[in-house]
Amino acid sequence: MNPVFHFSLSCFQVFPVNDTNKQLKYMSKRVLVPVADGSEDIEFTTICDVLDRAGLKVTVASIMETKNVTLAHGLKLEADTLVKDEKASDYEAAFLAGGYGGSKNFGASEDLKKFLHELRSQNKTYGAICAAPVLSLAPLGMLEGVTKATCYPGMENMFPAHVTASTDVVVKSGHCLTSRGPGTTLFFGLAIAALLVSKETAEKLAKDLLVDHFPETKTAISAALS
Repeated sequence: MNPVFHFSLSCFQVFPVNDTNKQLKYMSKRVLVPVADGSEDIEFTTICDVLDRAGLKVTVASIMETKNVTLAHGLKLEADTLVKDEKASDYEAAFLAGGYGGSKNFGASEDLKKFLHELRSQNKTYGAICAAPVLSLAPLGMLEGVTKATCYPGMENMFPAHVTASTDVVVKSGHCLTSRGPGTTLFFGLAIAALLVSKETAEKLAKDLLVDHFPETKTAISAALS
């Protein structure tokens, strides 16, 4: 019998211990991270971990019939909640991991579509990585008004005609952030941290994670704040 991983974040933060007010301020910012059967393991776990370290309150929400999901490479987990039970007004942002199967599941979810459209109507941030920009955001109608985006290499021709494909590690267009794949997820998370928390927090986190010397780190943070 395979164990089910109960996804729980450790709340390790980059703020100084005595910086209580700042910590509470950003922990009050809630971010929804949807998950589905087939979501990419590295992308999903890294997004959740980096955002939690940045001081954001992450809620993992399944789009499936139950909270139990199996990621693309076999990791089983139990989400915090179901997307259909959540309200966009309670969140500051939402970000989708990729993975072919998971992205297809996202793209077919009416519950996720409703949530994301409500989020966008409130001028809040959303984004996706890997296959999800083309297999999830596009069919859900979330690329309307987006002029530039990136995705997993080789899938660029699946973008709608009005979207210019980019090879940048992170691309921001309006309220939409996109990134390329497993290897760029850490930079994607840092970009989100810069946008939702602060540039200083993202830079401190990059240093703690030993990626402050990578040029992609600066590029991603700059893209988020452009």
